[in-house]
Amino acid sequence: MSAAALPRRARHDAGFTLAEMLVALALFGMISALIAGVVNLIARLDGSAQRQSTALEQVVSVQTVLRARLEQMRTQVDPRGLGDTIALVGYPEELTFTAPGFAADGAHQLQALRLRRTPRGELVLYTVPLLAGRDLGASSVDGWNAAPLLDGVERLDIAYYGTDRITGRDAWQSRWQARAQPPKLVRIRLAFAKGDARPWPVLMVRPLSGVRLGCQGGRKTFDCAETP
Repeated sequence: MSAAALPRRARHDAGFTLAEMLVALALFGMISALIAGVVNLIARLDGSAQRQSTALEQVVSVQTVLRARLEQMRTQVDPRGLGDTIALVGYPEELTFTAPGFAADGAHQLQALRLRRTPRGELVLYTVPLLAGRDLGASSVDGWNAAPLLDGVERLDIAYYGTDRITGRDAWQSRWQARAQPPKLVRIRLAFAKGDARPWPVLMVRPLSGVRLGCQGGRKTFDCAETP
């Protein structure tokens, strides 16, 4: 090997051929694409988890509000002046009752509350001060304050557990009307639109903590008990 050939071979060994550079660039591009894909996947998973967490928090908040209102339910004197009381007016897709107002309205101010699903698929809680003299049995909510709770609600199903007037036995009923006593349990089921992954655990509430009210004016009827 001549001395003149050594510098040329050394220079050749220290460099890269065009093919080697192209292969290196291709590998670098592939690795970069893989890293970008992993980062994108992590971001999507994180965003999905965040959305699910937010949706769950929303459902929990709504159930907490409804539970608190129903547990503090109060009876209302019959507006027809018959001296009787009305516990609540319940239908499969609507529930109306009275309870202490929210903190902003004062702890002892009674309100009429109505839970209803609108034709647009919104779960709405309507409220109005009880002093406004609203008839709980009237279907109109004109003049009531509307507080949307959830959207995308496809179905609302409310049931009432208590004494059946015909059989005299406790059973689930689809309606609760003209009763001086609240049902022993109120069950609220809700279904979201197809493709909506939000959960809705069945909400089971015991109004008034199961307290049985006394009769008005000392009278004893089917719906009330003698005052202890």
